[in-house]
Amino acid sequence: MVDGHNLPDYDDARESFSWDQLYAEADWDAPGELNIGHEVCDQHADGGESVALYQVSEDGEMTETTFAELADRSGRFATVLEELGVERGDRVFSYMPRIPEHYVALVGTLKRGAVFGGVNERFGPDGIAYRLDDCDASVVVTTSDNRDTVADALDDAPSVEHVLTVDRGGVVPDGDVRFGDALEEASPEYEPARTGGEDDALLYYTSGTTGPAKGVLHKHRWVAGVGATQRYAVDLQPDDVYWSTADLGWLTGPINTLGAWFWGTSLFTYEGEFDAATWADLLDEYAIDVLFSVPTAYRMLRENEELLDGADLDLRHALSIGEPLSAGVVDWAEETLGVTVHDTYGQTETGNMIINNYPTMALKPGSMGKPLPGVEAAVVDPDTGEVLPPGETGEIAQRGEYPCFFAGYWEKPEKTADCFVDGPDGEWYLSGDLARLDEDGYFWFEGRADDVIISSGYRIGPFEVESSLGEHPAVAEAAVVPKPDRERGNIVKAYVVASDDADPDDELKDDVRTHVREELSAHEYPREIEFVDELPKTVTGKIRRTELQDDAQREADVQRE
Repeated sequence: MVDGHNLPDYDDARESFSWDQLYAEADWDAPGELNIGHEVCDQHADGGESVALYQVSEDGEMTETTFAELADRSGRFATVLEELGVERGDRVFSYMPRIPEHYVALVGTLKRGAVFGGVNERFGPDGIAYRLDDCDASVVVTTSDNRDTVADALDDAPSVEHVLTVDRGGVVPDGDVRFGDALEEASPEYEPARTGGEDDALLYYTSGTTGPAKGVLHKHRWVAGVGATQRYAVDLQPDDVYWSTADLGWLTGPINTLGAWFWGTSLFTYEGEFDAATWADLLDEYAIDVLFSVPTAYRMLRENEELLDGADLDLRHALSIGEPLSAGVVDWAEETLGVTVHDTYGQTETGNMIINNYPTMALKPGSMGKPLPGVEAAVVDPDTGEVLPPGETGEIAQRGEYPCFFAGYWEKPEKTADCFVDGPDGEWYLSGDLARLDEDGYFWFEGRADDVIISSGYRIGPFEVESSLGEHPAVAEAAVVPKPDRERGNIVKAYVVASDDADPDDELKDDVRTHVREELSAHEYPREIEFVDELPKTVTGKIRRTELQDDAQREADVQRE
């Protein structure tokens, strides 16, 4: 390390990098023999005192789980699965909050050689049932608080044979396996399945915002990819406490959890959902070294920055994923949090954050950064697969030759094949996300391919306009979409959540409109602005622009009548 960082020089690292370097860090002879559950837990259990998880409940109680305890409990969980008849490759799904039992189930399932998948608690019975039924899941792990919701889902998921329920003071139906009792009675002496890098490990579903959710399958080799990101982009150090705010119901949760545990790093988690006051208190009370969250959280902390007045912060590094951060949020974090928030980019299909900003690399606020060492990425023409020169907008693409790249959509080979294009110099995976490269090789996000606004012949990416809107002091959040227009084909319409101390009136609309016009250009500013109380979002916090587009379309239809 140079200056305490794991990636002294980005270009040197890309030149010399080999995935064998990551496989060599594994306890077994990877990738031929590789089991994620063993690698992220058992090899760190000697000595017994190293903490794997600091978990804070919604009532503020702290629970510490050492790697030795995690090894014991996950071994017991694997034993329970085996006694229930769960075989290697069977699907085990969770529907739980961020509690220690959730992490035990994740690691124990992988030790058994079964396939783990999570469902976020914001999904109702239909969303749960779709996922369970689509992959013929055999086991669900949940809590007594969630048991009624799961019961409704099971009516449409006949493949599920067993429900393991954590008793949190609610009703545990007869016939369920009581999580605590079962682990108490099970033997901790469990030999992890001798899986290899090409055996199935994780099955996570896309959010389903553009069609039915697809199951994304990852192999045990996946852990080498996430290990690389946690080392180089997250820059984890041996004594770090790492707060990844992601939920295990989405792949970002296992990415940051298991990636950190691959290196033996202590993880911090809070059971509840985002609340600015609570998060400010947690950052003040606990010695968090690295924070990884989403843009919405950083924006809401900025909106309520008075909560951080006098806070004793220990942060040395922070990262963000989900949507690009505007330069204003980055500047705010440097001043208030004392760290530069580094943007990252990844998808469920890429299995990891594969384009990142790195602590030792020059930062360009608003940029996604550069590809992870070992990952080949480019901006290509989606029709021809031709790599585009700097400055031209195209689709973010990668070669599918790195460990955490997905093995395919669950039993949907035609959908998998649709993601690829043959170019002049080989095959590319197409992400569906638009970007451009600059002369220095940095990627700049411009939106989803289906989010681009075409107005008077101009192609306008929503992110740049939304970033400009967000820099106005009276704007808390904003989203822009196309609204049909007779003259221009479409105009840019902005939906704006005003700051608490702002008056959302016509005068403010004019001021915001002028701000964007002067900062960007005459064709990009929002010709219409509508103030709203909140923006519609997915369960992962991303803006649901399709809902806003539908609203703008209906409004245009009425105006034509």
